[in-house]
Amino acid sequence: MGCQDETAEHMLPHQLRPPLSRNVALLLEARIPARLAWSDGDAPRVVAIWFSWDGDALSMTTFAGSAKLRELRDGLQVAVSIDTESFPYRSLRLGGPIALRPTRGVSPEYRAAAARYLGVQAGAAWCAELADRDQVVIRLTPTWASTSAWSHSPFLDDPF
Repeated sequence: MGCQDETAEHMLPHQLRPPLSRNVALLLEARIPARLAWSDGDAPRVVAIWFSWDGDALSMTTFAGSAKLRELRDGLQVAVSIDTESFPYRSLRLGGPIALRPTRGVSPEYRAAAARYLGVQAGAAWCAELADRDQVVIRLTPTWASTSAWSHSPFLDDPF
């Protein structure tokens, strides 16, 4: 389901097209929460949130009725940062419009994120506890991306 067709309507930024750099791939597979940022016109907002990457978009899931849903809307331009907290710092920043998709119960995207963040068994158990809670998937289709300036540094040869 990756964006590999050059004639596709949406062209991913080069940092997110296969083959991914080692650091981008590590960040997209890491247990680091994304930092989702937007402005409601009054003040900027930033929240840490689990994510999953499907090769075309970054999906973040929140629970129906959460405060952030009072400000997020289809087409809103947002930014996301996924970055490490220790040296050597690695970061992936991306942004673009979002689409909101309500779901009944736990979304497949949330299940995938839970398995990655908590492990397969613990993620499945966590999702089972939440089975009756409706969610909203926040799907970011990136129109821009950038990586840390140290992306080609020998300091980054070791995984984090």
